[in-house]
Amino acid sequence: MLIEFSFHQIDPRCTLEQVFPFPFPKTNRSLCSEITESDPEKREELLLWQNTLDHVSEGKLSWEQFLQKLGKPISSHPAARIATTRSGQTLLHLAVLLDRRDVIQELSREVALKTRRNSFGLTPLEIAQYLDRKESILLLQSPGDRLFCNRSRVSIPDSAKELFSRLEYLSHPIFEKEELMHELLKKTNKAKLDDEIPPEKIWMGVYFDKEIQKGIHPLVSIQYIDDEVGYGVYAKQRIPSCAFVGEYTGIVQERKKKHLKDKYYCVRYTVWEMGRRNFVIDAEEKGNFTRFINHSSKPNLGLQSVYWRGLPRMIFVALKEIQEGTQLTFDYGAFFWKECPQTPKLFE
Repeated sequence: MLIEFSFHQIDPRCTLEQVFPFPFPKTNRSLCSEITESDPEKREELLLWQNTLDHVSEGKLSWEQFLQKLGKPISSHPAARIATTRSGQTLLHLAVLLDRRDVIQELSREVALKTRRNSFGLTPLEIAQYLDRKESILLLQSPGDRLFCNRSRVSIPDSAKELFSRLEYLSHPIFEKEELMHELLKKTNKAKLDDEIPPEKIWMGVYFDKEIQKGIHPLVSIQYIDDEVGYGVYAKQRIPSCAFVGEYTGIVQERKKKHLKDKYYCVRYTVWEMGRRNFVIDAEEKGNFTRFINHSSKPNLGLQSVYWRGLPRMIFVALKEIQEGTQLTFDYGAFFWKECPQTPKLFE
């Protein structure tokens, strides 16, 4: 079933004192531009390599032809260290996008390349995560634990571990198709330039930057409730009003009829500038503890779409102070219960 969530006002104690636009990363301006300005003699050479990278990106030049031009070692060549495409993609960005693990492995030792951001503000690692390129992720960072049951801040009953072992843990959303990620990046960027993203959504992305980036959330436990409801999520510590509680993660995909009838772990993925097209985050098989948060007509959490580094992210924020031992809930919305054959079980 598709959860058509309702937005809730943040507690008055969390009044936003200052709303400011999310700044483009300082690295958005290419190093290539800076060098050509300080050393005009290199301008022609770097522009040539920029065109070459563009041809690789557009498929006009094969990887084999490109690597032959570079020679060995790749990491010492200006095309790898300095040049970017017109859209700000470094060679490492392109290697991730085109799934060239041999190039990723060689360039993964270059810290400067790993931290460079393209024109959308994304590092090579973030692109690999959004596309769920597991091998590339392992090359760009220390191996991550994808086991759902092995979360240090989430308690799971022993009786449920076998059931939950079928789920794959995601600390961030992933995209069903690479083309969809590119489309949403462009549309979101246009919406931001056209001032169509509400300022508070931009502000919240900045305010909760660390929590979203590192998946930081309060201590929680997943507990069995009954046969009708299944499991729910409970606070294992006091959660202050307006605190970040978690992010809804899963597979971002275009909404289809099956999401209205057959899916119980889908929420709408809010995208600006997309017209009548709708998208969802499907956490049926991949996600995190937030997929178990139950409905309430008097919720203590609000699900908010925020702008974070070029894309919407769906986060839970505490609407009021939540005491230890309290079940975490949010309002699924009338649309969900219209499509769902069940009668909502209300939690106060």
